Amino acid sequence: MKIAVLGSKSLPAFAGADRVAENVVQHLPADGGTRCHVYVVRTPAQPRAFDFAPNVRVIPVPALSGKHSKATTFFLLSALHCALVLRPDLAHVHDSAFGPFAWILRILRPGLPLLGTFHGNPYERAKWSRFAKAFLRFSEAAFVRGCHALTTVARAKVAEVQARVKTPIEFIPNGVEPAPAIPATGLAARLGLVPGQYLMFAAGRMDPTKGLHHLLDAVEQLKLDLPLLVVGGFEGHNQDYSEKLLARCRAVPRLVLVPRLLPQPELFELVAGARLFVFPSEIEAMSMMLLEVISCGVPVLASDIAENVEVVGADYPWLFRNADAAHLAEKLARFLGAGPGPEIAALRERCAREFNWTAIAGRYLALYRRLAGGV
Repeated sequence: MKIAVLGSKSLPAFAGADRVAENVVQHLPADGGTRCHVYVVRTPAQPRAFDFAPNVRVIPVPALSGKHSKATTFFLLSALHCALVLRPDLAHVHDSAFGPFAWILRILRPGLPLLGTFHGNPYERAKWSRFAKAFLRFSEAAFVRGCHALTTVARAKVAEVQARVKTPIEFIPNGVEPAPAIPATGLAARLGLVPGQYLMFAAGRMDPTKGLHHLLDAVEQLKLDLPLLVVGGFEGHNQDYSEKLLARCRAVPRLVLVPRLLPQPELFELVAGARLFVFPSEIEAMSMMLLEVISCGVPVLASDIAENVEVVGADYPWLFRNADAAHLAEKLARFLGAGPGPEIAALRERCAREFNWTAIAGRYLALYRRLAGGV
């Protein structure tokens, strides 16, 4: 079965939905008769198609560099190539913003089954303008009607979609590797960080809903002796917020700043060395960052949004009230005083059991076969 994977933008993946798509295709059984063709944005490092794995082909597609035109041109050219050149047995779309382009596939290839996966509600992110949020809502409406079946990594999305359309939708969570490899890249030493002696925050893009400002409020209130490591991109769509946040980070004593996205080996080395990872997001679907931190065996202090509780469990002691810097500071001080307990190892075991990539990929394979009619 030839499967097209659309909507993700990079492979190897850096963050978010791209990492989900990467893990799904990598964990499909080698003897399952599938070959995945993953569309990515063309870069100088990836100018032409190549084999990423025995059953995974990467197809780089050119895209404009503008704030809005990059995704638009990438989605359009991916859809045209998929329909007219690749001609797969099934297409799996990983971004609800792809909605209008799903209809290009429906028009050019009427018999092509489309599976769409929700990775969150992008119009809830503060980084988008009012016009962009309206367009993203329109795209989602086109997405739920253009796809033949849907999945979501956020359980609450099931009822929301079922209330609007008859398109079948299924909750399939994101996953983890039970014991990921932790490479020694040397980045931690170059940053002057001692394993077990720093706090950490990381996000792909520093928009307000990631909650870094709440963590900075808490750290400044406590005047901690431990350094705080902050990793992620500050070139987001909300440029005013990003620039002010970057300036604030540079003014905080003992804050170690890495203002860029990191490849997974460097990121995992830094995560594995942290005494505590703080995850103050106000909005998430099911965060790959959160799951990967847990899989590394690192304690995490997280906001109590429903999507985080889905991962850690309602009885997890290291949750704080969402968007409440004072409560975050209280829980942070309590953790640093009491230290991690047996709940950290128990959480890692729970996630390895309930969010297993091999089992998740098996559920997607069953969906693929059902939609493609046993191809």
